[in-house]
Amino acid sequence: MFLLTSLLAIALSLTSVSSTRNCRCTSGSACWPSDAEFQTLALKVSQPLVRPIPPATPCYDPAAGSCTDVKAGWLNGIWRSDQPGAAEHTNYETYTFPNGTIQGCYLNTTLGFPCQQGNVPVIGVDARTLGDIQEAVKFAGRHNLRLVIKNTG
Repeated sequence: MFLLTSLLAIALSLTSVSSTRNCRCTSGSACWPSDAEFQTLALKVSQPLVRPIPPATPCYDPAAGSCTDVKAGWLNGIWRSDQPGAAEHTNYETYTFPNGTIQGCYLNTTLGFPCQQGNVPVIGVDARTLGDIQEAVKFAGRHNLRLVIKNTG
């Protein structure tokens, strides 16, 4: 079991939100930390940074894993807790835009929707130590990022 502290920046390829006092910086925005800044963070934590993907991704891209395994584990809480990009409830993996459109990655590939990042964090810290947690929180604060804590218990 591990504690995954994910620096949440919703991968919204359709929007660009600037950093203000009321809004958090999101992936693709000008305020998003550079690769060099993420590399610096990676040097300060004990585990490599993770890049979570929506759990249904292997059903769209076989290179991402086994769709059979995804289907077998989809409703299994232990399997979901082991997936860095999975939430306990699948609706939390989708993102609803103000205009009502939804971005996500659905297990049912026959719906005709592409698999998109939705509300799944695009990068995270696999926190194993108190220092890892401290560095992740400081980094998120310094760069005005949302912070999501995924704790497997």
